[in-house]
Amino acid sequence: MRRHCLRPAFLALSAVLTAITLFVSPGAAQVPGESSSPPLAVDSTASALVDTSGGAMADSLAPPPPPMLPDSAAPAAAPVRIGTIDVAGNARTESERVMRTFEVAPGTRYTKDALRRGLRKLFGLGLFRDVWIEEFPRGESVDLLIHVVERPRVGSIVFNGNKKRETSELEKKLSVRTGDILTPAMFQTQVDSLLKYYRDEGFSRAHVTAAADTNAATNEAALRFQVDEGEKVRVKRIRFEGASAFSYKRLRKAMKTKTKGLFGGGDIKDESFTDDRDKLESFYHDQGYRDARVLATDLTPGARPRDLTLVVRLEEGRRYRTGTVGWTGATVVDSASLRRLPQAKPGEIYNASRIGRGRDEAFALYAEHGYLYVNIEPREAVRDSLVDITYTVTEGKPSHVRLVNILGNRGTREKVIRREINIHEGDLFKRSTIVRSRDDLMRLGIFEDVQPDVSPAESTDVDVVLRVKEKQVGTASAGAGYTGDTGVTGFLELAHNNVLGNAQSLSLHLERGGKREDYFLSFTEPWFRDTPTLLGFSVFNTRTERDLYEEKRVGGSVRLGRPLPWPDYSRGSIAYRLEDVTISGQNFTLQDSIAFSGQPLGVAVRTSSVETVFNRNTNDHPQYPTKGTRLDLNDEFAGGPFGGKVNFHKHRYEGRVYFKSPIKGVTTMLRGRLGILGGYADQSSAPPVYERFRLGGGSTADPLRGYDDYQVVPGKFVQNVYRTEIAGIDSVTTPGVKDTTFRSVFTGRLRYPGGRFMTLYTGEQQFPIVHPLHGVLFFDAGNTWDLWREIKPFDLKMGAGLGLRMEIPLLGKIGLDYGYGFNRDDGPRPKVNFLFGNVSF
Repeated sequence: MRRHCLRPAFLALSAVLTAITLFVSPGAAQVPGESSSPPLAVDSTASALVDTSGGAMADSLAPPPPPMLPDSAAPAAAPVRIGTIDVAGNARTESERVMRTFEVAPGTRYTKDALRRGLRKLFGLGLFRDVWIEEFPRGESVDLLIHVVERPRVGSIVFNGNKKRETSELEKKLSVRTGDILTPAMFQTQVDSLLKYYRDEGFSRAHVTAAADTNAATNEAALRFQVDEGEKVRVKRIRFEGASAFSYKRLRKAMKTKTKGLFGGGDIKDESFTDDRDKLESFYHDQGYRDARVLATDLTPGARPRDLTLVVRLEEGRRYRTGTVGWTGATVVDSASLRRLPQAKPGEIYNASRIGRGRDEAFALYAEHGYLYVNIEPREAVRDSLVDITYTVTEGKPSHVRLVNILGNRGTREKVIRREINIHEGDLFKRSTIVRSRDDLMRLGIFEDVQPDVSPAESTDVDVVLRVKEKQVGTASAGAGYTGDTGVTGFLELAHNNVLGNAQSLSLHLERGGKREDYFLSFTEPWFRDTPTLLGFSVFNTRTERDLYEEKRVGGSVRLGRPLPWPDYSRGSIAYRLEDVTISGQNFTLQDSIAFSGQPLGVAVRTSSVETVFNRNTNDHPQYPTKGTRLDLNDEFAGGPFGGKVNFHKHRYEGRVYFKSPIKGVTTMLRGRLGILGGYADQSSAPPVYERFRLGGGSTADPLRGYDDYQVVPGKFVQNVYRTEIAGIDSVTTPGVKDTTFRSVFTGRLRYPGGRFMTLYTGEQQFPIVHPLHGVLFFDAGNTWDLWREIKPFDLKMGAGLGLRMEIPLLGKIGLDYGYGFNRDDGPRPKVNFLFGNVSF
């Protein structure tokens, strides 16, 4: 009964609310087909729909609440649908793009929420300064007209006031270009970019403002930058306040900012001051001043307006020493192993870097045991002037490899990569195996870079990712090459170190010039029948004009090799070589004829030899290593049980070591080489002349830079050499003497074509200049001897100089060495060697 009494009151209240709604928002009650509703717009900042007639948007879009109806009310009316949709105001933007972004299609149900979402998406394009919707009810549908006001586009960019920097340089610092849409946020972005450029150039007082003049007819804006460069300033002095523990010179050395001098310096950069703060604090913390900090860095005027003084205010605090050092929580790695790591020692001056190094070394040690998610926290406790350090270890669970993913190999088969790596699915993670796999892949010579990465998998397991970047290993080139050994030659070369993606090597080299002819074909299969067995062959026909003679070789070889189980990183191979060698004289002098006595000239001499090779290579890069060692042992045995017409045994041993130089970014290389040539005890013939060791030049088999090719050979003083001992020399006649058969024809110093013993030492400082150009500073020392008793290990010919190295895809390697020979026979002087084509560094 009470409910029926309240119903008239509710009906009356509903009528009052309806009247108020109609009064405040009359368009909401318009009948379809009558006058249009007021347009709707969105505020570009808040993205909220508003009524342009002045009413509140939320109310105007929401339909008035229906009156309370009796229980037997009539059913609700059919929903209103969207009719046609048109776009107005767009000059550059296509209507289809507007409607596609609006995402309200004709025929769909009309809702205010859908219109709001569509307007927000249109504003999100960033193309329009204003957007609103005008509605036209028509029967049971509503036609929509989308009004857009496009933002102006940049028509021109003008700089005013810049005198010390060119406009072209300033334009490069802008991210906006003519034709871009002009937005309010664009102004500050461009101003900040220009200010940063000026500050980096030393104009710390520069001021830049931006403005735009819009042409209403074309809707294009002229973007103007007003520049006040100010005077270029530099840091002329640095003053430290609050510093007493260290000298001014030592503190300055720890900073990145340098004062202006004859060769630059004095640049004012905000990031440099931030680095200075960190560097100074780190310096103090490593010298025992644990509490030291930089309070402020200020720039104050100097003697002249352009000269500034950088004032660094410090608070040093007291100096500490290291107290006790301990480890807790370690069970996988024993405490003795942790204590042996490089770290802070009790009684030493407190050193924050050594404390951090101890933690990093422990991380690496745990990673070697498979624990990647270990947590190591060095905790410090201060007591008087001592700092006790306790490394707290939380070990967690070991990590296994779930997957090994290889990315980036486009031309190389995946099996070629997987057979070289040492880590596989299911293995316990070990950091050393990741590093070893990377180095093994780099040593293949077919990758420019290999980057290993680790990503988390399920639980504590990880996925290993190897990202490889392949090199351009194929060459198909024709042109000219030059070396000091062969002179100018024309060549045609077809070579590939990764045939069909299988890491096979194929090379065809055709070269011809005044001093050299070289026809060479070789093929190498590194994994014969999918086993780590190397199989290769080569055939060749070469003619080379040396300084004293012409050498021609025709033959071929086969080679077989495998990795060795010990020592690690090592490989052994054996090769058989069969060739015919012909030596021809080149305008022999009397002394040359004496030196070549016993050597068949103009006749092909067959050589049958077996060569064994041992190689151990731990370098991290095939061309420009930064660390590692390389050992090569070559032993060749010709004749004897292997047949042929010549008999000798030849040994060439070489060792290299690469390590970081004290100079940052520079690699030190030390190399030693030893050569021995001998005959067999039961053979009376001497080893052939063409197998002897001859040093000199930059592109020969045994280079000694600063000297001519093959210039460093042994010499010997001889006397009373008779005609009958010299092959190819006519009879010597002397007036008044009838019989000259036993007359001596030469007494003096005899220069041999080469020596039986050789030693060569090299030291280099290698450094990158700009990719792919590298530089090298070198020192060479070496010599040759003919007899064992003549060897003087410290009697060496020395040379030094500098060189450039470059590897160009499709062309190969280019090198230039400028060496100065200190012990030349013709006096100290420089020698330039230019290397191009198929050369080795």
